[in-house]
Amino acid sequence: MASPPNQDCVRRSDDDRRDGVRKRPGTGYRRDRFTWAAFAALLAFGFLNAVLGPALPYLRAVEHIGYAMAALHQVAFAVGGGLAGLIAARVRDRPGRTSIIRLGLVGAAVAGLAIGYGDTAVVTVVAAFLVSLGGTSALVRLWAALADAHGPQRTTAMTEGEVAVSCGGIVCPLLVGGLAATALTWRFAFVIGAVIVVAADALFWVIRVPQPAAAEHHPPSARSGAGRRCRWPMCTLVVVFAVVALEFSLSFWLASYLADAVGLQRRLAVVMVAGLYAANLTGRLLASRLARHLATQRLLIASLVMALVGLPVLLAATGGAVAAAGLVIVGAGIGAAFPLTSSLHIGASPHSADRALGQVFTTAAAGQIVGPLIVGAIAQAVGLRLGLMLLPALAILAAAALVRHHATTPVASEVPR
Repeated sequence: MASPPNQDCVRRSDDDRRDGVRKRPGTGYRRDRFTWAAFAALLAFGFLNAVLGPALPYLRAVEHIGYAMAALHQVAFAVGGGLAGLIAARVRDRPGRTSIIRLGLVGAAVAGLAIGYGDTAVVTVVAAFLVSLGGTSALVRLWAALADAHGPQRTTAMTEGEVAVSCGGIVCPLLVGGLAATALTWRFAFVIGAVIVVAADALFWVIRVPQPAAAEHHPPSARSGAGRRCRWPMCTLVVVFAVVALEFSLSFWLASYLADAVGLQRRLAVVMVAGLYAANLTGRLLASRLARHLATQRLLIASLVMALVGLPVLLAATGGAVAAAGLVIVGAGIGAAFPLTSSLHIGASPHSADRALGQVFTTAAAGQIVGPLIVGAIAQAVGLRLGLMLLPALAILAAAALVRHHATTPVASEVPR
């Protein structure tokens, strides 16, 4: 049965309807040369995205700063990403993805070196802003190109892309913690990171990036009723805000929490952050397989439930074993939350993938700022353990918004036979 005209804007194709209900097995998902190049670039971005948390205990020691001042690095990182997303959301679609990916990655690599060797908070905070501005500018175009290249299979492509991000996140704390015990020091991790980023960037000089698909044009009837909900799908953006605030608060403060609140030795605490990203990897691998057959919304609610199970374990830990168990459960739960939510938002938006993802990353920037900053402010006053009690509240907020999205998506029950 065909959907009424005013419901067309919430899906790009018949296959997209399964995002809210079910997936049809056997549809052709294939990784071409661009897909593999995008995964390489996402791995490089994963390194840049993860580096602030593991480096934070060393930055605080070198720069002699407290929790509140340290949180400014994350604020700067979030503002840079938000600006990149805002530009992508506001600028009308036009060719230029390849150039933005190339320049964004190289700029982020150079700015990353300034974080490692800046030595003063002014330099490292500005460098964090530039890393995020360049890296997120490239990331928006990478995600959008993957979504356009794979169409109704974008959830699978995006969750697999997050697997690559996880791999970069795993490598990062291992390098920072391992090099801290050598003559090269923890700073040299930023040199290795720059090499990884530049190597990934070189691929886009020989591989063609898919250009933006034309934005859909909707009839006037789409502007009323369900169309208004679709035109600015607020529920999915609330989920984006909450899951990003949760993820970044945890990754940014985890090393400090394990060292200061749980009592682990600093280098061990930094290396244990790799466990979080390994758990993220596990969750994303599982979601990328299940996304071929199960509804995106169901996968997302399952991930939030798992996070809510693991957070009390992590936040009550007084030793390394219990903390490790908690971060594994939480990491596996939240690992796929962002790509799943991004896929839902692309399906609900009448805009092209570039502009829809611009909205996602603009909203994500707010989460990156608000979450770690509130945690840091509370930690400065009463301790980091109590500050991290914000995380369960964010998981509950995301779940509530997802339930609301499901209830207000008018075609959720419309599945073509």
